[in-house]
Amino acid sequence: MEPARNLKVLWQRRRLVVLGALLAAVAATLSVCTVGLFPPSLTSRTNVFATASSQILVDTPDSAFADLSYELEPLEARAAVFARFLANPAALGLISRQSGIPADEIEAQGPYEMNLPLTQQEPTAGKRSTQIIGEGALYRLRFESNPDLPIISVFAQAPTEKEAVRLADAAPLALRAYVERLQERQVTPPKDRVEIRPLGRATGGVVNAGADTEIAVLVFLVVFVGWCILLVPADTIARGWRVDGEDPGDRPPGRGGRAGRDTNGHGPREDAIRAGLPQRAR
Repeated sequence: MEPARNLKVLWQRRRLVVLGALLAAVAATLSVCTVGLFPPSLTSRTNVFATASSQILVDTPDSAFADLSYELEPLEARAAVFARFLANPAALGLISRQSGIPADEIEAQGPYEMNLPLTQQEPTAGKRSTQIIGEGALYRLRFESNPDLPIISVFAQAPTEKEAVRLADAAPLALRAYVERLQERQVTPPKDRVEIRPLGRATGGVVNAGADTEIAVLVFLVVFVGWCILLVPADTIARGWRVDGEDPGDRPPGRGGRAGRDTNGHGPREDAIRAGLPQRAR
């Protein structure tokens, strides 16, 4: 009978149940959106994001990979330098122009030296403060260099798959444009130039598709169910307060006894005998 009683209480307090549903809907909206007051606005928090990756080969004009007479060590050293260069603001400006994404919305990190002591791998206070500021960025880039190969790996993160792929594709294009312009300015001989070769187009995908819907539904259910659970004991407490607050003199006659009797427990026959009146025949 307890579930039936609870359902009856909720039906009797259906207006409060509707109010709880409205509050749950507001909480679900706020869990996935940001509300602006001046001016009034509703902006998605973008809990869904996508990632993409691409690779850059640092090579020679005649391709050192196809000629055993070339040494790869110089190219490996340049790949490590280029990977660090791509994480600085000058390179981000080039990547921004190639991708169409504002540079101040992109956060980038360079490669880590795995052979260094842990104390040297940890970022400095200034660098860490910059990382903390960029942790809320919607667009992120990370560059890693292979110590054994002249290859730079590019990892991009963006709100949509299309933007993530565009951001990952922009890095090799920006690096190639910068290196070619620098070599033209320095009049570097063609045989001594460095060739930046993108290893195919970037590939990516959505990491947590449907996260916004799942979060909103979960928040709605938690708030609404919690509200309904609290309504049942709240109704019981309210009823108890009303009963305790009633004045016994305000209760109608016969409320505490059997039907047909007054508050003294006497019926009409007993009252007639006490008054000495003749009794009415039954």
